Amino acid sequence: MLPPKENELITRVGQGTPMGDTMRRYWIPACLASEIAEPDCPPVRVRLLGEDLVAFRDSDGRIGLLDEFCAHRRVSLFFGRNEECGLRCVYHGWKYDVEGNCVDQLNEPPEHQFKHHIHMTAYPTTELGGIVWAYLGPPEKMPAPPKFAWTRVPEARRHVSKVVEECNWLQALEGGIDTSHAPILHRLLTDNSTRGGIKPSNPFVRGKAPNLVVDVTDYGYLYAGVRPLAIPTCTSAPIISSCRSIRSARRARNRGCRWTPAISGCRWMTTTAWSTTGCTARPTRR
Repeated sequence: MLPPKENELITRVGQGTPMGDTMRRYWIPACLASEIAEPDCPPVRVRLLGEDLVAFRDSDGRIGLLDEFCAHRRVSLFFGRNEECGLRCVYHGWKYDVEGNCVDQLNEPPEHQFKHHIHMTAYPTTELGGIVWAYLGPPEKMPAPPKFAWTRVPEARRHVSKVVEECNWLQALEGGIDTSHAPILHRLLTDNSTRGGIKPSNPFVRGKAPNLVVDVTDYGYLYAGVRPLAIPTCTSAPIISSCRSIRSARRARNRGCRWTPAISGCRWMTTTAWSTTGCTARPTRR
């Protein structure tokens, strides 16, 4: 448990905050690729690290992530027309490409060439593993693309789902890697129950409170929750654990990964399962 002052420091992620600046140094999920599956399809709203943005796929298949509001009269580009390699505001027809350049202005005489003076905030993106990733940090500090193992397996061997939870990133992370709540919250009342959950007779439940063993690594940390009557349950997370946690599985062919970028008061999360032999899990949304 953190004192209120420390909790405020670590959970605020807006521009200029210590944690916000840190998170902006990593690639984070912006939206599912399926949400902007086709060229010139409708844009989608994206809120990341306290910023209101829109994502769209242009006529050539390139992905743009722009400030949501038009530079002219601050009308939401979520209502814009995605056409001919740009997103056009419906109010006065100002149009922006994926790099944030204003390429057309229907209400300005062409000879003024005023469009060349307008540029919107635009962030780099990359599409990997069924997810559109964004980098919101300094261009000169951009890391390598997030080519993790699960982003490189065939699509049939993974599934990705999107969940929005009304909590801050630290609460989300804690729930995602906490091994002690699972046998309490997710246990069944009786062994013969037909509902999903953990049976009371399961060693995971009978083992009760775990002893936590932590191993700090150069990429983050590993920890195990060891129970006398149960197989140790483990998870791993990177140094910036608000962005990623990887859950181990009892069967090596099925693994899970969570990305939990902070939105602001709530968070956007993807859950991913992947396998070397096939994936039977299905995406869920709520």
